[in-house]
Amino acid sequence: MFRKSSIICCLMAILLICSGCSPTQQSTFDKDMRRVVFVSPQKELPVWVQAKSGFMDAARDYGFQAEWLGSEDCDLDEMTRQISIAIAEEVDAIITCPLTPGVFDQVFSQAKEKGIPVITVAVDASSPELRSAFISPDYQEIGRNQAAALHEAVGGVMKIGVIMSTIDSQNQIIQLNELERYIQDLDGSEIVAYGQDFANPTTGMYVFSEMLEQHPEINAVFVTSGDAVSNYGTILAGKGLQDSVVLIGMDAVEENIQAILNGEIYGVMDQDYYQMGYYSGEFAFKILSGETVSDVTFCDSMLVTKENVQQIMDVK
Repeated sequence: MFRKSSIICCLMAILLICSGCSPTQQSTFDKDMRRVVFVSPQKELPVWVQAKSGFMDAARDYGFQAEWLGSEDCDLDEMTRQISIAIAEEVDAIITCPLTPGVFDQVFSQAKEKGIPVITVAVDASSPELRSAFISPDYQEIGRNQAAALHEAVGGVMKIGVIMSTIDSQNQIIQLNELERYIQDLDGSEIVAYGQDFANPTTGMYVFSEMLEQHPEINAVFVTSGDAVSNYGTILAGKGLQDSVVLIGMDAVEENIQAILNGEIYGVMDQDYYQMGYYSGEFAFKILSGETVSDVTFCDSMLVTKENVQQIMDVK
């Protein structure tokens, strides 16, 4: 009797151990449903969580199986690794944001060889031939509007500090180009400093503090990322500069909205990440169903300041 009980216990233990295997090993998928993978640069960042919400809603509405994957901190190696795994597992479609497009060429080519459509969001592939559709805010329009709003708020000659996530981030380069184009016709206005925060709020605080120390003439700050914007507002307020330095950054997330309400920053350019996530899921399903979708689709964007921040708060 003791031996039989021991055998049964052992069998139960083995079953319990097996049930604790990794999610990848244990994942089961309905073969009758399409499997679409979204590989995000920062899967827990608030704006990408908004994209996740849109993506998951599209999965519910169109009836496909959605997987939300990605990196924690814009780790391109991790992103391409996860895309490679998705290709090996023969998923039906892949959605991602190739922050530095050339880094993704190899995995995108592999997906194309396997007949797996790739949809890019926010940042496009290095060649349109490597993807099936591109969904993004119009960063030329965002850059123009951001530059014009900055100039109007300053009300005169601008001495501008620019902060980007990285100087090679494709979408942010487009924004910067629009700023440079805008100030060409403004006598005396110029960019006096550039910085990179590497999508890290702590790094950003150091970079911004150093920029203000080295360039006290700065009266306008053009930020092309949203990760550290509220921290920049804290620094301006701490130095008593919130009324003399106009800062416009990116993304109407909770912390940035609060910084606007506190009067620490002037505003942010909001990008509709929910729309981006929803469209990407919708387009993936339509492509897999043999439908034709737009090659390039632009999502909504707007400037958020104290004047209209309540409108954004009501929506979000």
